[in-house]
Amino acid sequence: MPGSKNPDRRRIRILCTYSVPEVAALLEVHVHTVRRWLKSGLGSIDGQSPTLIHGAELRRYLDARARGKKQKCGPDEMYCLSCRAPRLPILGSVHIGDLNEKTVRLVGACCTCGRKICRAGSVSRLQEYTASFGPLQRRTPSLKGSSIPLLDGDSKEQDENGQVQRGK
Repeated sequence: MPGSKNPDRRRIRILCTYSVPEVAALLEVHVHTVRRWLKSGLGSIDGQSPTLIHGAELRRYLDARARGKKQKCGPDEMYCLSCRAPRLPILGSVHIGDLNEKTVRLVGACCTCGRKICRAGSVSRLQEYTASFGPLQRRTPSLKGSSIPLLDGDSKEQDENGQVQRGK
């Protein structure tokens, strides 16, 4: 049975009762996962066999579990996927990755592991981001080391008379 770190809580009917195998089938998790949830705080209807779980209790437990995993970034932090935590960026490493009329994506380097960290936000808050991370510049994509020639760059060479020769 395929596992899921984030079971779809919308499948749970809050007015129904479920047995352990029914919960496992409904949420596409293993039966042992449901039993582990029962040991770690998921309430059952009574202590008798078969163990029955009320739908409202199951949804409450999974919602609380999901809320407990969320980590909110502070105003001067960005989320590092490698560290799996909000981290401060290395000073001067933050730049604008993507920008459209409503959103901006900030990219920098993690102060702990040195890997790429990101933060998404609103264009209207760009002044706050500048205050937190310093001056932000939009980086243009680099084609250094690429075989794709630029329109006016890589494929031109000059001969000894200073004349431009194309495409060698």
